[in-house]
Amino acid sequence: MITVIFSTLLGLVTVSGAFPATLVTAPDVKSLLDTTYTDGAGNNVTLPDLSGKYIGLYFSASWCGGCRKFTPQLVDLYNRIHEDKKWEIIWVTHDKNEPDADKYFKEMPWLRLPWGEVATRGASMYKLAESGYIPSLTMISPDFKIVNHEATEDTEDNPDGFPWPGW
Repeated sequence: MITVIFSTLLGLVTVSGAFPATLVTAPDVKSLLDTTYTDGAGNNVTLPDLSGKYIGLYFSASWCGGCRKFTPQLVDLYNRIHEDKKWEIIWVTHDKNEPDADKYFKEMPWLRLPWGEVATRGASMYKLAESGYIPSLTMISPDFKIVNHEATEDTEDNPDGFPWPGW
């Protein structure tokens, strides 16, 4: 059963039960990220292609109002700093079907986890993020350490504070 709670003040959506419970420990971060992603042009990108970069795991969905508000802000920030800061974002959809995810991804300039891996690897990534809502952005350092489990608000409150070190 999937439980969804909407927060109209923050624009956040709490998602529980969307994915099977999966425990991911910090040493597993690199192996969890070791797959093939796709960019907007359909090119394949692998983990070695991301060597030396910070990685943001971005969890959102087309049906989420808060995501629809936050994604354009994140796109603007990403376009402004991603090359200088050596930052790549990997989108992990919470959409309910592939056509909706495909349409929403056209608004994003970064990478995406393939649809066929969302329920498995994507679920593990979401557990790694330790977040219970979307939109959610988790920052990972070039040496695969979690820098910030929840950087979403940090990107809004302090856009120049990259990589937004958290707790």
